[in-house]
Amino acid sequence: MNSKAERFYNFIKSEKTQKVIAFILYILFIVMYIIDYWSVSLQIMYIIVLTFILCPVITIWFNEKLDKKLGKNIIQTIKRLTKEIAKFIPFRLISSFIISFIFIGEPANETSINESFGNAIVFNTMLIIFIGVIFEEFVFRLLPYKFIKNKTLYIIISAFVFAGIHIINDPNPLYYIWVYMPDALYYSYRYHKTNDLLVTISIHSLNNLLATLPLILSYF
Repeated sequence: MNSKAERFYNFIKSEKTQKVIAFILYILFIVMYIIDYWSVSLQIMYIIVLTFILCPVITIWFNEKLDKKLGKNIIQTIKRLTKEIAKFIPFRLISSFIISFIFIGEPANETSINESFGNAIVFNTMLIIFIGVIFEEFVFRLLPYKFIKNKTLYIIISAFVFAGIHIINDPNPLYYIWVYMPDALYYSYRYHKTNDLLVTISIHSLNNLLATLPLILSYF
């Protein structure tokens, strides 16, 4: 590693730099979610710019971390994630049961997904269960964790923003935001406890799979 590359690596790895970069990216991604009237070309350019910013950051932030988490024993990783999923399932069943009794109707976000799902079943399934989950966990769990050090504040802010993004265009946002809050709080809590993005990706993917499964089966 030459001196310039080494200085850049050390710069990105420093705690202060990570806080600043994480905060900037967090705001930029939230802006991307909120501004839905941009042209397609502008959205693509925006994503390309963010991708160029993210590539070196993600590479450096995750290179050592994933090696340590995965290690050489994949079985241990699977066991760890299985335990997290086993913890999540009872929570999900209970929260879904309670929500079904409290709330009437469904958020506009879910209505939109249901209406457009059949247009591209395979792509939408991958987007909802895998691609979107990985992106959301990076943005709404990892980034705020870099610059919000207070445990309670981190859980509340990351959960509230995550839930809020899902009801931006909803005619009843203050009502339906609470449909998303239980899962959002759980994801944020587990990430704070484990500091492992694989954990929240796994339980978030499972949750989206359970929610989408009836829709998937209806087309077969």
